[in-house]
Amino acid sequence: MRWEALTAPQFATAAKDGVCVLPIGVLEKHGNHLPLGTDMYTSTAICAAAAEIEPAIVFPYYFMGQIAEARHYPGTIAVSHQMMMDNLLAMCDEIARNGIKKILIMSGHGGNAHFLPFFAQEMPKWERDYQVYTGFAVGLTHEQRTEIAEMAGYDDLGQHAGLSETALMMHLQPELVQPEIQPPIEGEDLNRLAEIKREGIFTGFNWYASFPNHYAGDHTRATPDIGKRVYEMAVANTVAKIRAVKNDAESLRLIAEYATRTVHM
Repeated sequence: MRWEALTAPQFATAAKDGVCVLPIGVLEKHGNHLPLGTDMYTSTAICAAAAEIEPAIVFPYYFMGQIAEARHYPGTIAVSHQMMMDNLLAMCDEIARNGIKKILIMSGHGGNAHFLPFFAQEMPKWERDYQVYTGFAVGLTHEQRTEIAEMAGYDDLGQHAGLSETALMMHLQPELVQPEIQPPIEGEDLNRLAEIKREGIFTGFNWYASFPNHYAGDHTRATPDIGKRVYEMAVANTVAKIRAVKNDAESLRLIAEYATRTVHM
């Protein structure tokens, strides 16, 4: 159930399920062959399909994620850290004000891997009466990735705009995919900062050092059939996450318990 498609009475009924799924990504370059809104199309489609199987309200796509490493490319929207934090908190506050106390934020963008857990870690300090959960909308298990690799006859599913992401878009929005205009050589890892990364050291330039073209992998083996299978897997995984959130009877009690033990200084 998409939030924006519901009438007010329908929303009031749907909110009783108690879970809102918030698809989040960014607007960024996805190679030369995929649209800037790839994260929007994939995460929203996956979350909406999952919420039809396991009822939940799906918030309109939210694009204020972390994407500083691609702000040098046309079309990228890279807002400040403070705006990312403040605006996402404001959205979650509004969702909770409407009666939904469990918010599952599902990222379609790998660059949110640090931002969203940090946002969730800040929740105890903000003393809200709702729980935030974070997950990855297009994350596949090892077994699922193996199945896709076998379908493609190729082990590298791509880290960004590569095989699996291109295939997913071929299934969901084929009219927006232009595979012929992206040279696969631009997706090769340049292996700069190799020693830094080998030692487990992180810098804000790790990604750019490897993939300055903001394309990682080789999309040329992507097909709509592979994309359909990736989509089915991602939907099933998201259904499982929504169910786990629904079944979570501890979080709201833990929030209340924590509040009673907090020392205000």
